[in-house]
Amino acid sequence: MRVMEIPPFPRKIEIPDINYLLRSRLSQTTVLWPNQAIPLLGYMCCPNDAGERHALMQTLRSWATEPELARKRIPRNLRRLQHEWLRIGDIVHLDWDLVAGQHQARRGGPSIGKAIGLAEANTKSRGTSASSLWEHWSTYKDVAPLVAAATLICAEARTRYQQQPFGPYGLSHDQLIPFQMAMLMPDFVLAAALEFERSTVPDGYTEPVLDPQTLWRIPMDISVVSLEPPSRKIRPQDLRILNDRRAGNRGRANRQTASAVPS
Repeated sequence: MRVMEIPPFPRKIEIPDINYLLRSRLSQTTVLWPNQAIPLLGYMCCPNDAGERHALMQTLRSWATEPELARKRIPRNLRRLQHEWLRIGDIVHLDWDLVAGQHQARRGGPSIGKAIGLAEANTKSRGTSASSLWEHWSTYKDVAPLVAAATLICAEARTRYQQQPFGPYGLSHDQLIPFQMAMLMPDFVLAAALEFERSTVPDGYTEPVLDPQTLWRIPMDISVVSLEPPSRKIRPQDLRILNDRRAGNRGRANRQTASAVPS
């Protein structure tokens, strides 16, 4: 079992008012909890490359001492990474919705494969084929609860404040990306991720959603009270997609295997 090296917050944090937290944190760009935000982003961006993670964390720390360097030292491939995170967030949240609605009990229960099938059917933009979604999943599955939490918070902020600017010192609407959510609100991201992490091994299922040996777990002493993400109702058309889905299809083309010809 792997546990992330993120120091606990100096006091216990509970989030009773989401609207107040979003408004207060996004109205300025000061990083309130750098000791937690920087390693959190290190794991989220580079889950299985310790060298890249260390380099990214050094870059992020330089932003605090030399803010003018922030625009010059932008993490490599940040735009592509955010796009991939959105797909991971959608997959995890769809799985969460299936678990909450107790769907597919007669067909083996919810699974990442079923969530990917729904994500592919409901999203027609570039890079959302089943094979691409499985590729993204293999890259970020060990930090999927964290990525899902950051993308959910980003979507919530965009929805609530689409027409309301955050003031002269806050983020603009186009700056609301999952990366910024983790940087400015690591406590919020960790609170939501705790519940996503717990849902990866639903009661009554023998197979975990994620590999418990490789999943990067949140430290038990992080001093954040978990916050349950909202569950969405699965639509009838989504259930039809699941019922028509073939088990084991991961977006790869069917291949015929040549059988040996007896001599």
